[in-house]
Formats: sequence, structure tokens, C-alpha cells
Amino acid sequence: MKKRSTGFQPALCLVGMMLWGMATPTRAAEWVRAGLNADKPLWGIKGGLQFGIFPASVTGEGDGGPRGLIRLGYPTLPGGRYALVNFIAVEPVVKGRKGFSELEWSQLDNTQGKRFWVNAASSAVKPAETLDAGKLWRPAPGVEQLDVTIRVEKFENGAHVYLVVSQRSDAPDEITLTVHAEPDSAPLDYCILTATMGNMARTRQLWLKDGAMVSSLQLFADYKEMHFTEDALFELKRLHITPQGDVIVAVTNDEANPAAVRPFPGSDVWYYGGVKVTQFWKKRKGTYRDDLHVRVNARYTYWMSRQPIPGGVAFENFEMRERFYDGQQFVFGITRKTVRELGWGG
Repeated sequence: MKKRSTGFQPALCLVGMMLWGMATPTRAAEWVRAGLNADKPLWGIKGGLQFGIFPASVTGEGDGGPRGLIRLGYPTLPGGRYALVNFIAVEPVVKGRKGFSELEWSQLDNTQGKRFWVNAASSAVKPAETLDAGKLWRPAPGVEQLDVTIRVEKFENGAHVYLVVSQRSDAPDEITLTVHAEPDSAPLDYCILTATMGNMARTRQLWLKDGAMVSSLQLFADYKEMHFTEDALFELKRLHITPQGDVIVAVTNDEANPAAVRPFPGSDVWYYGGVKVTQFWKKRKGTYRDDLHVRVNARYTYWMSRQPIPGGVAFENFEMRERFYDGQQFVFGITRKTVRELGWGG
């Protein structure tokens, strides 16, 4: 006997979907968005990771540091106040020649540091000074995501790239950086995104596969100069893979109480006054290739000084690298969680 259709099934399904959607709580974040509730180019989640470009400061004081760098702030200070924890520089490589977003001089205004700006126009002769709040949308039920497109001035080696920096309300301690080449860019070997200021938090522990830890004090035990050390490279087989299939590597401080140390007595220069954090790079499952590797270097003295770093040589540049392809993604995070709490390490 043929089953009779009542015509109610689609309606019931529709009602059920509506009720399910209404019952799903949105992980709404308290967003910081330039031009809406921030008067500088600053974005992020209150209580989580925040990022900005010149002339924004994550602490609310000054212009946040040199140009050509993405500022990364996190609430490490007493009372939930924000501190500058690290910078990310953009360093594209064309035919073996590397560009440096922090160090190259701008062809737009003859000032050191490539210009970064947030604007839909990729062919702007001069970056727009207007603030852009970014795009807020829902990639999944109950989740908000903020996308901010950061344009980067063309490099001396012909590289011309832009980044889309994304943050989700269900992952407030990390940002995803998606790299694209502009139509007029020279062909890229790499577009390296490097965390450049490991010395601020005096990071000395590099966490690799299955909790293996490599110390800067071991890697560069004999180095006592005022420049960068040689690079140390770690292939994919040395890196940790999470149960979800993501590749992750982290750096941490090795001191019991880093806030108790003042590198320059009587001054706040290079003073890290916050709680200990874990900083990490991650490549999500399905987004990495066999040539993925990690590079670190270190310093014995602070940048532009002869002042030794208390406790000994510490990592400075910290990055994941793989050969460029348009749309490649790297995730950077700062969290109070220890490496063990993140799922690996001892």
C-alpha cells in the first residue's frame, strides 16, 4: 500500500530547524573594532588576543612601536590590562631575495617601515587613513568571525601581498593569517610571517613533537655576541601533530616569575610585567605540505643594545615556513594555557 503523504513533514522539519537555531547559544564576543569602538587601527576580542597596525597601540599608549609590524596584545597584566607580547613581520622571498616589512623604507613617504593599511582598494597610490571595522559574520551556528584585510605596500624585491586576519569567537586566543598575492606581485618563493620579539617574554623553551623541548640555552650555549644567532630549523617530522591533525609548535618562558625581572633596573625598558603565556604557530589539518618547517634564531643581548638578556640567550624570531601558494594560512596564538594544557608537553 502506498504511503499517504500528509504534507506536514517539511513544515515540521522547518519548525524544528528554527527551534534548533533559536536554542543554539551564540558565542558572541565583545569585539574591538577600528572605527566603531576603537579610534586607532585595532581589532580583536576583549579578554582575548588583540591585533593592530601602526599607529595603534595594544596598551593604549603611544603608537605601538615600529611600522611594518602587526602588534599582538594580550591581557597578561594585573587587572586584565593589556601588554604588547609580540610583533608579526611580513617577509616575502622572491628568487631567494627576502623583503623586510619592518626594515625597508617606504616608497610612499620615505620613512622606515612598509605601510600597512586596511582598505578594499589594492591599487591605492597612497593608503587611505580611514578606519575599517572589518567584516563580522557567522561561519557556523553560534560562532562569530571577524575578518580584517590588511594591505601591505609593495616590497623592493617586487613582492606585493595582502593578509586577511581572522578571529573567531570560539577561539579568542588565536588569529588566522591568510596570505594572498596582489595581481602585480612578482612570483613568490615564500611569504614568511615571523613573530619577531621572543625576547620580550624571554622565550627559551621550544616545544616540538610529543612534548620534546629544546632550550635556547642548549642550542646556542656558546653565543655571547650582540647580533642574531644562526638559524635553527626543524622539519615537519620534528613537529607535534594534535589528535585533530593540526601541526603545532610553541615557545614559552623558563622562569618561575618573569615579572620579577627588570632587564634595565629602574626602567620599564624591555620589562615583561605579566603572567607567563604560551605562544604558538599552528597549521590546520589539510592546510600544510611536506615542506613545512619551523625556524628560530636567538639573541644574547636586547635589540639595538649591549644589555645581556637576563637568564641568558633567548629566542627572537619564531616562524613556520612553507613554499608560497595563494591563500595559504598560518595560525598564531597567545594563551595562558601551558603546553600540557594544550594537549602535549611535560
